[in-house]
Amino acid sequence: PDAEHILQEISGRGPDGSFLASYDELQDDGSTSCGSWIHCGIYKDGVNQAARKKPRTEQNWIAHEWGWAWPKDTRLIYNRASADPDGNPWSERKRYVWWDPEQGQWTGLGDSPDFPPTKAPDFKPKRDAKQMEAIGGDKPFILHPDGRGWLYAPTGLVDGPLPAHYEPQESPFSNPLYAQQHNPTRQTFRRPENAYHPADGEPGADVFPFVLTTYRLTEHHTAGGMSRTVPYLSELQPEFFCEVSPQLATDRGLAHGGWATIVTARQAVEARVMVTDRIKPLEIQGRPMHLVGVPYHWGRVGIVTGDSGNELLPIALDNNVHIAEYKAATCDIRPGRRPRGRARLALVEEYRQRAGVKT
Repeated sequence: PDAEHILQEISGRGPDGSFLASYDELQDDGSTSCGSWIHCGIYKDGVNQAARKKPRTEQNWIAHEWGWAWPKDTRLIYNRASADPDGNPWSERKRYVWWDPEQGQWTGLGDSPDFPPTKAPDFKPKRDAKQMEAIGGDKPFILHPDGRGWLYAPTGLVDGPLPAHYEPQESPFSNPLYAQQHNPTRQTFRRPENAYHPADGEPGADVFPFVLTTYRLTEHHTAGGMSRTVPYLSELQPEFFCEVSPQLATDRGLAHGGWATIVTARQAVEARVMVTDRIKPLEIQGRPMHLVGVPYHWGRVGIVTGDSGNELLPIALDNNVHIAEYKAATCDIRPGRRPRGRARLALVEEYRQRAGVKT
C-alpha cells in the first residue's frame, strides 16, 4: 500500500470526498470517515501537513508551519487555559490564546485554539447537555468530563488518589520520605523461584550489595527471540554482557572483556564484562552505591545465545496495571563464569542461606 494514501484515510474525508480540516468536522451519521480522530486534518487541503518544513526565520516561535501535531495541529494542548475565565490573557507575558469578542471566536498568536472555536467564555451549558455541549466556556480541559484540570484521577486507581514514593521491592536504601518502605498495595508472589531479598536494615541485606537494572539495546527486539535469529543483528550484538564502573571492576576483580557471574536469590547468570564510565557510582544517603546494568535480550535459542538477564529479577507488580519492577533490584557480582548444572543451583542456595532468604 501507498503510505501517502493511508495517511489520507487516517486524516479523514467528508461526504464529497474532500479532506477534513479537523475532528470538529466529524459527524456521527456515517457521512464522514476518519481512521484516527486525533489525526484528523493531518492531510488538510490535500497536503501532507506533517511534511511542512517552513524555516523558523519565516514564522514565529510557535512554529505552526513546521510539521503537524495532534490533535488539530495544536502545539500547546488545553491552551484555552492561557486565558482567564473571561477569555483575557492572564498577563502580557502569558499571552497565547484569547477570546476576540468582535470576531466571536478564539484567536491567538498562531496556534490552533484547543477549544470549540466559537464557544464564548460566558457560555453556560444546559442541565441536560451532553458531550462537548456540557463543557462551559470557562472550562479549558475539554477532554475531562467536567472541563477542569485534575490534580489526580478521581477513579480507577487502587492506590490513589495522589502519587507517592515507595522504594522498590528490593532496594539497598530506606524510604527517605516516610516509614512505609514499599507500596502497600503491590502484588507479591511468594514462591521458591521468586524469593525476595532483605530490605535495607534487615539482616542479610549486605549479601546483595549492588543495584541491578536492565535495559534494551537498539539492535535487539524485546527479549530477543526474534532478533537473535537475524544474522546481521546477531553480529552487531553477539554476546550477553554486563556494564560496570571502573571502580566496581577494581573492587571485584572484574576484567574488561572477561566473564562475571551475577547472582540474586532467583538465579545466577554469566555475562561478558564491559567496564565503562557510562555506569557511575551513585552517592545516596551518605554512602556510595554501585550499579550493574544488563540488557535483557538473550536466551537459549538463536544464532547468538546467552543467559537471560530477566531470570535475575523479582516479580512484584503494581496493583493498577500489573507492571513489574524490572528496572530495580539488588544483586552481587563476582569474577568468572557461573557453575553448571546442580552447582549453579547450589550457588544460588548458598546466597539464599547467607541472606536468610525464606521461600
